[in-house]
Amino acid sequence: MTLPAPLQKGDMVALVAPCAPVLPERLAFAAEFIARLGYVPVIYPSCTARQGFLAGSDELRAGDLNSAFANPDIRAIVVVRGGYGGARLADLLDYDAIRANPKIFTGFSDATVLHILINQRCGLVTFHAPMPAAANFRDDEFTHNSLADALAGNWAAAYDSSHSERNAGVPLECVFEGRGEGLLTGGNLTIVAHTAGTPYQLDCREKILFLEDVGEYAYAIDRAVLHMRHSGILDGCRGIIIGTWQDCAAPSDMPIAMTLRNAFAPLHIPVISGFQCGHSVPSTFLPMGMRAVMNASHYGCSIAIQDE
Repeated sequence: MTLPAPLQKGDMVALVAPCAPVLPERLAFAAEFIARLGYVPVIYPSCTARQGFLAGSDELRAGDLNSAFANPDIRAIVVVRGGYGGARLADLLDYDAIRANPKIFTGFSDATVLHILINQRCGLVTFHAPMPAAANFRDDEFTHNSLADALAGNWAAAYDSSHSERNAGVPLECVFEGRGEGLLTGGNLTIVAHTAGTPYQLDCREKILFLEDVGEYAYAIDRAVLHMRHSGILDGCRGIIIGTWQDCAAPSDMPIAMTLRNAFAPLHIPVISGFQCGHSVPSTFLPMGMRAVMNASHYGCSIAIQDE
């Protein structure tokens, strides 16, 4: 996997919307935030476009990504919000250009499919990181600092059960014991499950899989994991890191923790929960494609992300 170069002050950062439309006030905040970090925000056309539930046509949104990767003056590409639409770009991306011009790419939620495409087809490390025009970003300093760290190259990290500062002070919890090592992959559960049976199916072999979601009932979460098991997505997976499940489960539902425990039990691999990444507030970042070592024990858990 290729690591992109960290940003330097004064570098140009492309703001793109490959998924859903962006509210003008949130776009303005995103651009101001990037500028406050010392970078030069470049707003691409998709950020101000709208075509129904999409930020402009597929050709426009894919064109923004292709143009941003091909432009040598652009040093990072920041997806400003999620929603829906990333998977529609799979056949329109210029993978040769992306491979030839490695640079930082950040985003989460629907951008999960773009992480999978870029990781697996281009061998480039990407960053499952907060989005500056997303609803969970505006007022949380920890989340702000997480995106800043992703852009600045502060990628190696250690998280543990003792209220790790890098995990917003939230302790990790052991679901199933064991040790796992491999490259990080994954993201939003629903998006990962929907890659099954397509040419873009997530490959979890010898990987550490991260999963999170928002607004899903317990039965839908169980159904998605079951579909992943049946389709072979989880074959060869070395371990699972469970994120948060914002606004998931109705009062009559099975608790999410129990749902996930039951769903992952047949895999017989280590599982750690409580990782603050994705739709959570606060939210940290994960470098998809970098190596991670996880140790899950009922006496304590740890996750180490290595930059070598």
